[in-house]
Amino acid sequence: MIRILVFCLCVFMSQPDPARGADPAPDPPKPKTKLRQEAPPVALALDLAFGATIWAQVAVSTAGPIIDLSRMVREGYYKLEIIQLVLISAQAGRPLKEVLEKRKKGAKLARLAADYKLDYDKLYESALAIEELVDKEYLPRFPERKLKRDRDDQP
Repeated sequence: MIRILVFCLCVFMSQPDPARGADPAPDPPKPKTKLRQEAPPVALALDLAFGATIWAQVAVSTAGPIIDLSRMVREGYYKLEIIQLVLISAQAGRPLKEVLEKRKKGAKLARLAADYKLDYDKLYESALAIEELVDKEYLPRFPERKLKRDRDDQP
């Protein structure tokens, strides 16, 4: 008898109460589009081109590859240079931060590759192939946003 009473009570409590009105639906989480809007298209395209496996190998910061790549673009690194640095880091099994520190101190890319016992010519050819892929497949997905003052359609 007690089981039936408990069951009926549970069923009754789970029914909506018309006196209370409908519970408002929780607000959906706001999408984190601010990061995507502020990140340079090159950073977004390179993030897609390399994928999570490479980013795990090169030990990007906890902020993520888009933040690191955006910072590199803002610091003046070129697309091909970033690709070469990521390849050197991945093939050498060293953190990207370590390779970047040496580059910031003025080390040439060929010298960095030699320091890690990598063939720079092969690395450069691979970087060119990746750059071509990024330009054709990934970069068109992220068109650059022009400032209003730079648009041609202004009178």
